[in-house]
Amino acid sequence: MTTSKILDNTAISAFINEIRSIEMIKICRKEYILVTTDYVQRETSERFSQETIDINYKNINVFRKTGDKKYDQALDYLVNRYPYLHEGELSAFLLALLDYEMTGSPYFFITDDRKMREKISEIVSSEAFLKIIGEDIHGYHFSGTIGLIKRLCQKGCLSENDVKLIVSDIKNSTFHISDRLIGELSGCSK
Repeated sequence: MTTSKILDNTAISAFINEIRSIEMIKICRKEYILVTTDYVQRETSERFSQETIDINYKNINVFRKTGDKKYDQALDYLVNRYPYLHEGELSAFLLALLDYEMTGSPYFFITDDRKMREKISEIVSSEAFLKIIGEDIHGYHFSGTIGLIKRLCQKGCLSENDVKLIVSDIKNSTFHISDRLIGELSGCSK
């Protein structure tokens, strides 16, 4: 069964804006099912031209979850509880949780938002949140853009030259990454 990668806007923006030498969304789409929400698509649309959106989103499945009572209640709770997190990250987080984690479908939630990543364990263990979704959560899989790139590299989807181009793009961008992660990324294709 193919693993789905549920993307938030930070990952999509990094693939479109920061990593320009490699068509990362197309490469990811060859290996994974790419999924996001309509909230994330709206966030992306605010930053990029319609042409860029059309080109990149043809490789990403966009789900509109509003109207699903559990989803709406959970999103409303999270937006009010964590007002400093974007609706896009929260909606993608919920999509991964409700449609993948709780159904046993293979997935990873991909986000580079530090605050979101720091809050995941708090959210999935919150009694108030668990009451809304009606189930205990036994796991939650998430990573960042670099983790996804490293995995693609390990699977042989990226050449050593591709990785060099990605590292160069990242170093010449506003993407925040530690020297340690740059080193890990640089060494993953060897």
